[in-house]
Amino acid sequence: MDKITKYQQTANKVDLYFKDYEIDTIGKMSMIASMLINAFPEWIFCGFYRKTFEKQLEIGPYQSSIIPCGQIDFSRGVCGKSARTQKTVIVDNVMNFPGYISCDDKTVSEIVIPVVKNGELLAVLDIDGAIEGQFDKIDQKYLEIIVSYI
Repeated sequence: MDKITKYQQTANKVDLYFKDYEIDTIGKMSMIASMLINAFPEWIFCGFYRKTFEKQLEIGPYQSSIIPCGQIDFSRGVCGKSARTQKTVIVDNVMNFPGYISCDDKTVSEIVIPVVKNGELLAVLDIDGAIEGQFDKIDQKYLEIIVSYI
């Protein structure tokens, strides 16, 4: 099955679950991380970092076999840049990203999508891949749609 179909199916599941049930923000993040990693088992990490303090993210619901960083300042890494700018960041090769924060030795590429509600950053969705250039505008489009359900 191609990537677009996987994303469309996942977005449909998210829409269905969130329409029919009252689920809080953390519950939605948990379900999204689970649905995404099941659709894309080749990903190394799929999870949320929640904004808990001014200019700081803290690990939230995630799916992975690695132990992620617990906290990330807005001034550091790919997640920090996405949080700071409130824009999606795609990195083809993390070794070329100044200030990259390494939590494992398998990650090569990364995409981070901000979760913004009423102009306020709630969290970022962080996804790591093992292949250079693994993420593109298609991933960005569908992941931005999926996090909009939060």
